[in-house]
Amino acid sequence: MKTNRMRIFLISLLVVCISLLHYSTGENLPHLHILYRELYFLPLILGGLWYGLRGGLFTSLGVTACYLPFVLWRWNDFATADLNAALEIILFNATAALIGGLRDRELRRHQEKLEAVAAMAGTVAHELNTPLQIVLGNAQLLQDDFEPGSTAYGKLEEIISDIHRLARLVRKMSNLERVELRPYAGDTKILSLDGNKDGPAVTDGFLY
Repeated sequence: MKTNRMRIFLISLLVVCISLLHYSTGENLPHLHILYRELYFLPLILGGLWYGLRGGLFTSLGVTACYLPFVLWRWNDFATADLNAALEIILFNATAALIGGLRDRELRRHQEKLEAVAAMAGTVAHELNTPLQIVLGNAQLLQDDFEPGSTAYGKLEEIISDIHRLARLVRKMSNLERVELRPYAGDTKILSLDGNKDGPAVTDGFLY
């Protein structure tokens, strides 16, 4: 939330400062006005990259609202400079729409990949559930053949404990709400199960 507020503040500050530079610079310095006008692309690009199409268009509307009065104030009967400024406003909005649209498409593709990973994790969890039930049941039955405190009984207790730990991981996979990757070895990243809800104690008839 703090980062979001800082981004909005930065975009707004850039638009306001660039506009103030326009209004405070005399007409005898047209090259500076051209430079300031091009600086508007900076908040437009940031708005599109950070907030997609909606953010880009909001930013371009803000730029238009700040810059258009300046253009009208210095309008000179369709002079070349006037037409260039008008075309630049159109370009502002087109650029914001293009960058924002591309960003939204990139985010949609990324989301589709994450959803595919989550679906695969759920499928793997479902397939592991039945074998874990069988292994746990057999281990518990086998444990009844040994006296508590014996070496074999203790080994089976460790096996049952490990099965329950695996079952908790399976439960996290089946209840995966968001996909996060964490570093593993070198440049390799693996799926992180931290931060996802454990879900219900019973899933598909398997007691965790």
